[in-house]
Amino acid sequence: MTRGVTSASIPILLLILGALVRETRPIVFAALLVGVGITIRREASDKWAWSAALPIAVALCWGLLSTPLADPGGADCANPLSPPALWRVGESAVVLGSIAILARMLPASFRSLGLRRPSRPVVWLSVAGFVVFGPLALLLGSTLARPFFGTFSLDLGQPAAVIPALLFAVSNGVMEEIAYRGAFLTWMARVSGPWPAVVLQAVLFGLAHGGPDFVGSPLPVMAAMTAGALIAALIAIRTRSLLLPIAIHVALDLPIYYYFACRAG
Repeated sequence: MTRGVTSASIPILLLILGALVRETRPIVFAALLVGVGITIRREASDKWAWSAALPIAVALCWGLLSTPLADPGGADCANPLSPPALWRVGESAVVLGSIAILARMLPASFRSLGLRRPSRPVVWLSVAGFVVFGPLALLLGSTLARPFFGTFSLDLGQPAAVIPALLFAVSNGVMEEIAYRGAFLTWMARVSGPWPAVVLQAVLFGLAHGGPDFVGSPLPVMAAMTAGALIAALIAIRTRSLLLPIAIHVALDLPIYYYFACRAG
């Protein structure tokens, strides 16, 4: 077990390097891909750690690509085929596809990723969470984000914009929850135990949300993302489902789409 844990630290260190130094991400992805192939072929116990890290590396590499911009005049705000929404759908497909392939190779059941039928109370909590946090995020998003992204306002006067906004938010929320609170948390826990896996996924989630787009220090945002990831992981463990974290995550991501496609100033 000690040797497995020591070996499992290598993919974690690689992910940290990739999150902090953008230029290393292709190298990190290649190293993790090789590690996954070797450990799965040898049926080594640390295959779970290497496989847990790979989808996150895929997402980090996707972040290096040039994101297609929405029309600066707001013409794409209510467009169901808005470039930011389709771009996030593409990212989600690639990351989730990598998880599906890994689950087949390991093998691991989809139920082990939190993709099981939730209880009725969890369903109702998820609906309530989305209904509460969605409007709050849209109303307060520009105010809370101003210290980090500058002064701007969101055009909330186009009802049809909710369609691409949901497409964007659902793609991003489902992708990140399955990648971090699903694949990484459950697969890493097989090597490190549950609580180290909870902490590690939170730290990696926070580091992955730094970047060059901030006008101020990214550290408060990264700290908030880390705390949110800890809470989401605890909810997923307690409810034995990803539905509630996904619902709240989707709600909180709605204003991100509006920032990309529906800025009024």
